[in-house]
Amino acid sequence: MTSLRNIFLAFFKIGTFSFGGVYSMIAFFERELVERRKWITHDEFIESFAIGQITPGPPIVNTGICIGYKLHRLPGVLVATLGQTLTGTVLAIILAAFYLQAKDNPLLQSVMKGVAAAVVGLLGSIIYKMARKLVTGYKSAALAAGAFGALAVFKLNPIGIILAAGVLGLILNWRR
Repeated sequence: MTSLRNIFLAFFKIGTFSFGGVYSMIAFFERELVERRKWITHDEFIESFAIGQITPGPPIVNTGICIGYKLHRLPGVLVATLGQTLTGTVLAIILAAFYLQAKDNPLLQSVMKGVAAAVVGLLGSIIYKMARKLVTGYKSAALAAGAFGALAVFKLNPIGIILAAGVLGLILNWRR
């Protein structure tokens, strides 16, 4: 069994060195926990991510909670959450104070535009990797396209889309 210290350090690393919000952190999660440490499988990661998306609260923290629980039950949840959020919380407080003082600085605005562009690239990479593994036939492709359209075009509630996709997935794949 993985030690609590190692769980904390892995999540501390993820929380410290991943930038750009929930979706850009997914790549760091997968690389560190699935590929490098092999603590969970890709399927367990996807399941944890899905649970993190549908539960209240920050989705990436919820994903970490699910993984921490798989690794070491409640103590795993506590150290994973602490490790993942510690650096971000401290940095957010410091950066908020700095940003309020320097938000009109052209240099800072240029840096922020560069960071935003990089996050778009990270998101594209994540979407591509997930689509290759999860969209395996016309049924899953139709569900993915339908969910995209429901959110992007019709601006429906993401929770409703996820619940509807779950019901449709059950109906479409019932006999498997």
